[in-house]
Amino acid sequence: MGRDGSGVEAREKSIRVNFTLDGKWQRVRLALPPTPANLRYAEKLVDRVRKAVARGTFDWAEYFPDAPQAKKAKPAHTFGEWCTLWLDTKGRLSKNTLSQYTNALEVWKSLLGTDSAMESLSHAIVAAKVGKTPWKSAKLLNNYLIPLRGVFALAGRELDLGDPMDGIENSKHQAQPPDPLSYHEMEQVLAHMRQNFDIRVWAYFEMAFTTGMRPEELIELRWGDVDWSTGTIRVQRARTSGEVKPLKTYNVRDVDLMARAVAALETMKPWTMLGSNDKTDQELGRRIFESPVTGRAWHDERSQRDTFWRPALRACGIRWRRAYQTRHTYATNALAAGANPAYIARQMGHKNAKMLFSVYAKWIDGADRGREKAKIEAMLGQKEKTRHIAG
Repeated sequence: MGRDGSGVEAREKSIRVNFTLDGKWQRVRLALPPTPANLRYAEKLVDRVRKAVARGTFDWAEYFPDAPQAKKAKPAHTFGEWCTLWLDTKGRLSKNTLSQYTNALEVWKSLLGTDSAMESLSHAIVAAKVGKTPWKSAKLLNNYLIPLRGVFALAGRELDLGDPMDGIENSKHQAQPPDPLSYHEMEQVLAHMRQNFDIRVWAYFEMAFTTGMRPEELIELRWGDVDWSTGTIRVQRARTSGEVKPLKTYNVRDVDLMARAVAALETMKPWTMLGSNDKTDQELGRRIFESPVTGRAWHDERSQRDTFWRPALRACGIRWRRAYQTRHTYATNALAAGANPAYIARQMGHKNAKMLFSVYAKWIDGADRGREKAKIEAMLGQKEKTRHIAG
């Protein structure tokens, strides 16, 4: 057993340490002379080994790299290598999504250990890292859990391991409710842009407010998407971080253009409708909206924020909101006008009206109350009028 049950034995020219692993007695020779300092080191080593065994995280290569068992127990792939393998299976994802997953896995590698054996990463270890790490937000954690689940699922199938992610649930987070501009605020912003910025800026935001399109959809609209005969525009692509990607099937849609949206398109005709030798532009038409700063298509949906959107809100004395609120402003304006929620949902690219009801419930209720009250008032007024005539 060693001196005083410590699991350490002093030999003539070396030290032997002893511990139990999986019910079997293990003896390991340390190539160290049995000096008092080395014996104290060996005792501390045995203590750490016993704790690792108790936790189920013991790894021969970590504690005894020169032992024969370390070479035998070396995993086929470490956690870091499985991360790379999993990313290799995701080659069809967009560059932006792949970049997000790569960044997330870099965080997990720092937390769980790039060189950790997959067999050593138990549910308890992973759950502890998830629980103790101070995440910036619940949404960020949930996004980071997506690739981690993928890595363990892939490794589990190949190595016949249990899934340490089993029981680790997404963190609950409260989605931010819509914060639309009022109709008056919308008109203030558009008027300021028309008077103080390049007309192309006004045209872009006029289109945003009057169609409810997502910013990433707007910047990838092309002239070939416009159907002048039906007064519609087909939304079928999006641009994020400079990368173009097709929309999900249910988001591809033909959006009805209100007169104000048509006017915005007419404004852009002299700027972007003609004059490109690019093969894609010739097939699909040039992109409709462009930056007056660069004279080229907007790189991404953030390009307009600091240069035009934020200054316009500040100049108008309007509380800060994201430019994405143009979409919510369209929805609430349409509801206030009495438009059918199912029609609005189709315009905005929702799967069905259910999401519209859940997101904009208070605006639907507010609009309906006014309309329904007016209907009842009209009915009661008509009956009162009839009663007086009959009397």
